[in-house]
Formats: sequence, structure tokens, C-alpha cells
Amino acid sequence: MATGKEIEKRSHITGFQEEIDAASFESRDRFMTWFDTAKDGDAAYVRGSWDFSCHIAPFLMGCLKSPEDSTVLEIGSGGGRILAAAARHFRQAVGVDIHEHNDLVSKELFSRGVTNATLLRSDGKSLPVDNGSIDVIYSFIVLQHVEKLAIFDSYIREAYRVLKPGGTAILYFGRWQWLSHMKPGKWRILADRFLERIRLPSGYEERPSVVNEINLIVTLPKAIELAHAAGFKVLKTLTSRRRVPDDALLPGAQHGLVLRRS
Repeated sequence: MATGKEIEKRSHITGFQEEIDAASFESRDRFMTWFDTAKDGDAAYVRGSWDFSCHIAPFLMGCLKSPEDSTVLEIGSGGGRILAAAARHFRQAVGVDIHEHNDLVSKELFSRGVTNATLLRSDGKSLPVDNGSIDVIYSFIVLQHVEKLAIFDSYIREAYRVLKPGGTAILYFGRWQWLSHMKPGKWRILADRFLERIRLPSGYEERPSVVNEINLIVTLPKAIELAHAAGFKVLKTLTSRRRVPDDALLPGAQHGLVLRRS
């Protein structure tokens, strides 16, 4: 099993599947916390609720007319910690991930009173749902782990395909950071956005694939370019350093886009 900063020869998809398999055999808490840094499964779900409330829900205000009749889809639903929160805000929730343990996640969700969630397995680059069947798509601390820009681009195009006309996507992805690494103040983040463009003239950086590390960095201009090429209208850009209620900084410096399907 690869550890630390070890450079892996396996693909990020294979690596994630193998590591998640190992966690699932160890214990329920180990599996549930593999996708986060929480102390146990219950804490992971509490933190997931805060992640949805702080990083997803605020940017849906004004985008939805009837969430009680809408379907939301999460790219990279993991152990269901964020999906559980999303499911309580929509008629139906769909979670998509590459691992083979949706039975464990389904039982966990059901034990927490979530009965309107459907879990699907993906190939790591596409969404196994019908065209125009989803109202809202989101992804948080997931797309930073994909190893190739082509996969990131594929997810953007897939999001456009499966969204209904007028549907909304909120996609977070890895960003370059230096000044805002430990102190993510407004001016430090803006400075990093400026320096990012100089450091990454191509608009992105593909790093050697390491499970649960930031493997892909994409500048906002490059992400906007890809979103426009897919057909999206960009409603808002986001730049954040992931925080939790105790104000601790966690891995996951991200840009984000709020997109609307035409």
C-alpha cells in the first residue's frame, strides 16, 4: 500500500479502489473516515453536513424554484457524508463514485434516515445517468484528485450532458497555493490567483498520481474556458481554502465554478 508522498505507478482510479477496499475490510469507521479527516463515522457525517451547508447550499440560492421536486447528483460521494445532507434538501439524491462498496454506504444512509438516495458506480470519468435527468450537480474535494486534465474536462462535459436545461453545477477543483497556504485571507488568495497564472501558463498542472493527494491543479481561466466549451454559462467563480467549524485548515485548497446549463 502506498503511503505519504510516494509516487505511484498505478492510476489514480486503481489506487483509490485498492485503498478504499482495504479501509472497508478494516472497520466501518475506517471506511467512513477514509474520505475525510474526521475522528469517526458519526463525526464524518456531521462535518459533511457543514461542508454542504457552507460550500454548496449558499450558491444554489436563486437557482432553484422547487427543490422538493428536484434531483441532485454528487460526483465522488464516497461514504455518503455530504450526500446525506444534500438528500434532505431535494426530492431525490444520486451519489456516484468509483468504489465497489455502495452496499455499506446504503446501509449507513438508511440507518440515518436517508431513504431517497441512489448510489451508482462510475468508471472515474463519466456519469452513469441519462441525458437531461438531473437538476443540480456538485463535487467537493474530489476533482483535485483526478490525475489528468482530460478527466476533469470529461466530468464538465458529462455534467452538461446529464443536467436539465437551466440546471446548475457547482464544481470545486484543485488550485495552486503559496501565500494562502496557511493564511487564506482575501488578498493572499487574490495574489495566489495572479501568481498561479504566471506559474501555470498552460492553465493546469498534472502531478504524479498519489492517492488522496492533490494530483491536478487548474487555473480559473482554464476551467472557465473548458466550461464555456462544454456549453455552460459561468454564474460565479469561487476560491476557497477548506475550513471546518473550529476554524482549522484542512487539505483541499480549491477553486470552484457555479455553472448553468443553457
